[in-house]
Amino acid sequence: MEPQQTVAEAMVDSVGPVDVEAVSASPQPESLSREPVSYRDLTWARMDSATQPMVVTIVLHLDTPLDEERLKATLRNRLLAFARFRQRLVRVGGRTYWLEDGRFALEDHIRWLRWSAPADSRALQRQVGELASEPLDEGRPLWRCVIVDPVGPGCAVVFRVHHCIADGIALLRVFLALTDPAVSSPADGASVGEDLAERRRRHARLAAKTAKSWAPPSRWGDRLRWGMALAWALLRQAVIVPDTRTALRGRLNGCKRVAWSAPIPLTDIAAIRQRWGGRVNDVMLVVVTGALRRYLLARGELHPTPTVRLVVPVNLRPYQEDIELGNRFAVIFLKLPLAIADPAARLAAIRVRTEQAKSSLEAVANLAVIGMMGRLPAWLERLTLRLYGLKATAVMTNVPGPEEPLTLAGAPVGRILAWVPQITGIGIGISVLSHAGAVTVGITSDSGVVAEPWELVAGIEAEMAALRASARALEE
Repeated sequence: MEPQQTVAEAMVDSVGPVDVEAVSASPQPESLSREPVSYRDLTWARMDSATQPMVVTIVLHLDTPLDEERLKATLRNRLLAFARFRQRLVRVGGRTYWLEDGRFALEDHIRWLRWSAPADSRALQRQVGELASEPLDEGRPLWRCVIVDPVGPGCAVVFRVHHCIADGIALLRVFLALTDPAVSSPADGASVGEDLAERRRRHARLAAKTAKSWAPPSRWGDRLRWGMALAWALLRQAVIVPDTRTALRGRLNGCKRVAWSAPIPLTDIAAIRQRWGGRVNDVMLVVVTGALRRYLLARGELHPTPTVRLVVPVNLRPYQEDIELGNRFAVIFLKLPLAIADPAARLAAIRVRTEQAKSSLEAVANLAVIGMMGRLPAWLERLTLRLYGLKATAVMTNVPGPEEPLTLAGAPVGRILAWVPQITGIGIGISVLSHAGAVTVGITSDSGVVAEPWELVAGIEAEMAALRASARALEE
């Protein structure tokens, strides 16, 4: 923790993500503590553009109405326990810091959209798209909570958090900490009377499911080979050629569109895995690849087969019982086998490619690049990101969510959706998130690239149905 600074010092060199003029116009305590921003988090803090706010969007669809005061109490007691949600960014003497916001008021971060009639799924999707297009207030802590009410018999809570605060895995744990298990017996997935410590350990195990170890080996010979492999991975990142320009790429206009699939039972995915092998992520990659294939085929752009890659985040967090914010992930570039029409054959090809990616040091190499960009001048970071954005067409995340039913401020959580932002030039984000025995696939797109993401959702659902039917046919 850095020494305390006065507000006058905080105003000396405030640039970048903070509007210091607004800060200086209001009273502040005489001194506020500050903490330096890590270079990895700074990379994300400086990544915003007019068409791409670097904001994670999380939607909790609740089955019953929400009590406003109870929600505020939950946020006050559980969310604000994390200092990042009370801090804003300032730049002082060439460094960027987290500074406690002396003007902080919870009410400034909560907005209640009260509709005259219950919204259906399409109306909610349009509203989430509009919210995802809006930048956060840079003069305050970088998060916001919007309640859309009513939605069906309940409501929807839309959380928007800047990526510089934390990555998706850390934010999942934060929002799990806001909820309570909706259980009546041990058979429901958690023990009656489960204490907070045990629940925290269970969430830590959930977050560590997808973690990849990235520490170098201890023996010098192995360390030398590891270093050479890392250098090769860094070189490979530099020479990856741009993706083919297709209907899945275009000029961004900053207007977001959002759509999501019907719940896909994990039992269906398990049946597919039992027949052909692979992980849940491999199965979801198959259906996403098929949906993108259908989209391009409908526009006559599949022959010759274009090069289309996904940016796939890789969790590099070790098992941690305490929740640590910040960004501890990297990415890999995964080339999709669009030429393969048969879903089973496509699954075999994807399994090979994902295994190769896991055994490489590509993710570690990209982690080094992310940290390096935070040390570069802002203009050079933007140029580097623009070049990286040409190497892929979409971002796809797969996050294992809670297995048990949950409540938020006493209201049952029906569905959970989440999207991470896309880096410069990429206009499509694909989210796979499991909850209570089912998987939901969400699509967010810039309307300048894909005006109607429902077409991609329909393709995903059709591909899943075809894969499921093939697996069942072989069982008969």
